[in-house]
Amino acid sequence: MGMTDSQFKGFIRFVLDALLDAQSEKEQRVRDAKIQKVIENLQKVLED
Repeated sequence: MGMTDSQFKGFIRFVLDALLDAQSEKEQRVRDAKIQKVIENLQKVLED
């Protein structure tokens, strides 16, 4: 099942927010963990 434009934009906002949150981290270890979580979530979306 496809997404509507609004649903897709919402998904992109979610990903952007997660990446901006990771970018704002001062500690490299925490930043890397947050980016890894985004990567894992994106991979799960592709597998569904």
